[in-house]
Amino acid sequence: MIFDMLSFYRMPKKTRKEKLLARYHNKIRSLEDKNIVKPPAQVAELPQEDLKVKIVTSKDSIDAEKYKASNKYFFSDLRKSLFLIALILSLEVSLYFAKLIK
Repeated sequence: MIFDMLSFYRMPKKTRKEKLLARYHNKIRSLEDKNIVKPPAQVAELPQEDLKVKIVTSKDSIDAEKYKASNKYFFSDLRKSLFLIALILSLEVSLYFAKLIK
């Protein structure tokens, strides 16, 4: 009974004509893909003066730069964390003594 009520929500089935059109469309698309020929990549010869050589630094210096950058963020985060911890502890201590006075 529920299936009969939901039957109007279903998509209509394809007709024979639509199936043929879809099949032809797929064949045309596959033939177009097969016919596409990519031209071979041509290598342009450049004179030697135009070529620039990149100087590669040693791995140790690159690692040292990354280490310095990571240290900068680490220490800035550590400073903020210590400030918040000190603030929270001082608040707790002040609330403790405020409670003793009452």
